[in-house]
Amino acid sequence: SNLGGSIVTAGGVLFIGATNDERFRAFDKDSGKLLWETRLPASAHATPMTFLGKRTGKQFVVIAAGGGNKYNQKFGDALLAYALP
Repeated sequence: SNLGGSIVTAGGVLFIGATNDERFRAFDKDSGKLLWETRLPASAHATPMTFLGKRTGKQFVVIAAGGGNKYNQKFGDALLAYALP
């Protein structure tokens, strides 16, 4: 099941965390190749967001990992931010 959307950066990286396996992933938008994956404290049934840091100009991707629904009984309350290289 897919319980959230995805986003694509201007650099062509697609981020999605909408699965029940507590993973947040990045794919190459053209090839579909998995570029990066991390485990979250709960499933991310949310659409990620991205922003540029005001002071550094660095790009960040943020995801809410709340879990819990009819498919997944693990609940959480984390908001995680990752910096892009």
